[in-house]
Amino acid sequence: MPSLARIDWAAATAEERLEALRRATDRQVCAMSRAVEWEPGSYEVIRWISAQVCVDLGSALTLFHNAEPERFDKVPRAQVPPAMQPVCAQLDALCQRINAGFYLPDPARKMIGPDRLATWLETQAEDARQGIEGRWRLNPAIVGQMANALPVKAGRRKATAKEKSLLGRIFSPLTA
Repeated sequence: MPSLARIDWAAATAEERLEALRRATDRQVCAMSRAVEWEPGSYEVIRWISAQVCVDLGSALTLFHNAEPERFDKVPRAQVPPAMQPVCAQLDALCQRINAGFYLPDPARKMIGPDRLATWLETQAEDARQGIEGRWRLNPAIVGQMANALPVKAGRRKATAKEKSLLGRIFSPLTA
């Protein structure tokens, strides 16, 4: 059985692809999660990759966004075309794992295309303000670590008042 580096991905069967992935290092699995195409012959591979503990949050979010979930986020489940139902099922599982904290962040492996995550979170927040709920809602508390890695938008930040401790509140009138 060929290794991941020597396999002809286009000609290999799903079983051969999975066998090569099982022999791969954690780093290779993460690299594959970022590169795999969302096409019918790859769904088993995507399912296997997304179930691996070695996959980091940046790789999982890259895998999620590479499926272009925007296409079906607001489409009711019953109206998803049959050919796209496996993609949506994979995205369901991937989103659940992301929101459950299954994937841990790795500072060495940032998300590819963090602007897509920023757009997704902004759209999700705007939808929530309008009372619209998409199919895949990413938890900002989980993915916020990746969003914090995004470039800061131009503008000034407001200064935030730091709350004083109990001792600070007691003694502040004496020192003022």
